[in-house]
Amino acid sequence: MCIDKIFPRGSKRREFVKKIYIKYFEKYSEEERIYKKWIEKNEPNKNELEEQKNTEFEIKPKISIVVPVYNTPEKFFDELVKSLKNQTYPNWELCLADGSPEPLKYMQEYPKKDKRIKYKIIGENKGISGNTNEALTLATGDYIGLLDHDDLLPIFSLYEVVKAINENPEAEFIYSDEDKLETANGPRYGVFFKPDFSPYTLNSANYICHFSIFKKELMDKLGGFRSEYDGSQDFDIVARASELTNNIVHIPKVLYHWRAHKNSTAQNSDSKPYAFEIGKKVIKDHIKRSLDTDVEVTDGLTPGSYEVKYFVKDNPMVSIIIDGTKMTKEQLEKTVEKLQISTYTNYELIALTEQETDKVDKIVKPEGKIFEDYNKAILMSNGKYFIVVDENLISIDKKSYIEDLVGICQDNNVGIVGTKLYNKEKLIEHSGIIIGMNGAGDFLYKGAPKDIGTYMQRLLIIHNVSCVYVKYAMIDKDIFMQIGKFTDEFTGVLISIDTCLKMLASGKQVVINPIISICVDKLDQVEKDENEEIKIQDRWKEMYKKGDVYFSPNLSKTNTGLSLNI
Repeated sequence: MCIDKIFPRGSKRREFVKKIYIKYFEKYSEEERIYKKWIEKNEPNKNELEEQKNTEFEIKPKISIVVPVYNTPEKFFDELVKSLKNQTYPNWELCLADGSPEPLKYMQEYPKKDKRIKYKIIGENKGISGNTNEALTLATGDYIGLLDHDDLLPIFSLYEVVKAINENPEAEFIYSDEDKLETANGPRYGVFFKPDFSPYTLNSANYICHFSIFKKELMDKLGGFRSEYDGSQDFDIVARASELTNNIVHIPKVLYHWRAHKNSTAQNSDSKPYAFEIGKKVIKDHIKRSLDTDVEVTDGLTPGSYEVKYFVKDNPMVSIIIDGTKMTKEQLEKTVEKLQISTYTNYELIALTEQETDKVDKIVKPEGKIFEDYNKAILMSNGKYFIVVDENLISIDKKSYIEDLVGICQDNNVGIVGTKLYNKEKLIEHSGIIIGMNGAGDFLYKGAPKDIGTYMQRLLIIHNVSCVYVKYAMIDKDIFMQIGKFTDEFTGVLISIDTCLKMLASGKQVVINPIISICVDKLDQVEKDENEEIKIQDRWKEMYKKGDVYFSPNLSKTNTGLSLNI
């Protein structure tokens, strides 16, 4: 009451004092408070932790935690060991290889107190890869977990790993979500909720990072770490592991705390600038091995992300189908001009129209059912790939739009590559569709500024998604014919969802290249029919039950701008 008299509610004086309090006395920021609430709601309580300790797994693997050591502060190391000793799953070993100029005497005492801790003096600094390989020689476990010498594991981390192994006995490569902290008991922040394994996302950034666990046999095949990739050695081994196994499991739980201090990339991306340069080499080499494709890799718009240009092979033909059913002849010919900015020359133009014009290669007369008319035009096309555009096209940002899409679509594992669509106000119309969001599915970041930095930089990097808007996307014609073409059973956004889910069900990937930005007047018929929503969710029941694998279950399915699912 007294405070209200001195600082009346709504007064400038009260707002000023509030800002000062938050700045100097508030323990948590707003973001940290929200995340703290998520932690309280989603992480195990004392009773659940006790249940974990009493759990008898059918498969009880030994987990070897491998840590390269170099001048590690004693306090950091002691906290690391405590985080392991407190684990609710006890079958682990800690393998330490010390490359410090002078062996760390304090560290040599730990193996005497706990036989699970193994310590090796290297006698020289062999670099991060060499030191880690020395630690690997101590490992006798069934699985290898990678931990940095100053980071921490929550006490339920290994339990969740072993639980995942029991649920997925074939698992060879496992990774989890992560967050950051500065002190062991300080606030946690910067949580990173990841998608399930996403090959094209990995080609744009090492989104996997921590906590990575490898089956011992897989690590043996990999031959450990490679010194020529020091700085991004973890990126290299993750990329190579993905080439050797499809048995990759993502645990959507925070099982790793990345300690942020002035010398770590968790807090300061400039602390290891060379790592980003090595990261480019990792990506180029990985794509060459896995796709036999050459790429150009340049810095992304944020540290640690990359812009990847996939070079085209064999100059395949592309068919551009113009939906001119709502266009006058003049509008149709202006659309043709907009498309002809392309630096790629091996394409044909097919117009779905009643108009007569010599500005296109073929004209298809519409019969009334729009997607059946699209199918008719596609059947008449000669291209290996096709794109459908309509009357909403205003402009295309990059003249290289065709080759930038073909470069990805030529991967036999990819069925469709979407583009980023924005309106005249430079706000997002489409940057991918999340299945199960607001019903059957919704447009992520709709209404956001077109180049804003977002979670996982989804508006700025090439990445895997479950669904894209089928117009202004490049589609592999052969795959499209195999999955059954477009159907008129659905309208609006649901036709895009149905088409993309057919792609996923056939084992093909759906990718979006937001570097290709296209300005549109609006997206036509994006509304959803309630009966159709029920129908599509019933048709793809198992996929909806599993959830969108490229969108974390820890994120809200109601907020297209993204927030935590508390």
